Amino acid sequence: MKILQNSFNQYLNKNYFFEKKPTIAVAVSGGPDSMCLIYLLKNWINKNKGSIVALIIDHQLRKESKEESYLIKKYLLKNKISTKIIKINTKLVIKKSMKEARENRYEKLIKYCNRKNIFHLFLAHHYNDNIETFLIRKLSGSNFEGLRGMQYKSINNCIQILRPLLLHTKKEILEFNSNNKIFYLNDPSNLNTKYTRVALRNFLNHNKILHKKIKKDFEKIEKYYPFYLQMVYEIFNKTIIKINNKNILIESDKFFEQDKEIQIKIIEIIYKFLMPKRKSIRSRKIYNFLENLLSNKIVKANLGGINIKKDHFSINFGY
Repeated sequence: MKILQNSFNQYLNKNYFFEKKPTIAVAVSGGPDSMCLIYLLKNWINKNKGSIVALIIDHQLRKESKEESYLIKKYLLKNKISTKIIKINTKLVIKKSMKEARENRYEKLIKYCNRKNIFHLFLAHHYNDNIETFLIRKLSGSNFEGLRGMQYKSINNCIQILRPLLLHTKKEILEFNSNNKIFYLNDPSNLNTKYTRVALRNFLNHNKILHKKIKKDFEKIEKYYPFYLQMVYEIFNKTIIKINNKNILIESDKFFEQDKEIQIKIIEIIYKFLMPKRKSIRSRKIYNFLENLLSNKIVKANLGGINIKKDHFSINFGY
């Protein structure tokens, strides 16, 4: 689907909610994806009489990163886009892995938005990124929930994360940049096959038939996820004995007769209900907890701040 400014504006207005004269932040790496996004958002924000700030993260992973950050900042300022360079403390750069860089980046972006009272943070992930994420998670054994990949909108520590380019492919982004003469940089780390994502990207680019099959699998997950979620909530409702804002009591027999993945999802729902201000809890941590719970090794425990008591007939979650 070709990227057009008017279509992009209509999509934002229809699918996301903004205050009048919104203030938004955009994570900008200087690559083709984020430069495409900042261009589109600048035109959209001007129409909505809001304000925009580009956030450039200097990971300090390469010698050139500082120079590239200032080059991008100069270009954005020339185009009347407010810009902030955020440096990662070298003490946090230990493993020099993509995972570490991603965690450092998100932490800095979220902290900046919270400090400046900015609710909307835009990221430039696109359709191809999501296919790669799907495959990475599939290879690592993710459950149905994890296989959904990145979402168009989510909440992280009270900040709304928005990814409108998930609708579009890398090819469409490059075509838009070319048509609009948008400047961007190419990150050499995107060619380094020591990184899992880069290696998978190269593999998919050289295996078109497999690539199509993986895309179909990913699209099936997206299509059937609402039905899966409905099923989980129906099962959860059948296990509930008592519920209030501090305690949830469920029937143990009905809970343990479910598939392990459903059990994990139910506990995730309970956790979000009882601990709304905390981040979601990892599935692996829940899985290990359930193994102990099922083997009767524990009758009392604490899981991410929730106190859990089990007897012969019920499991009580509370705080």
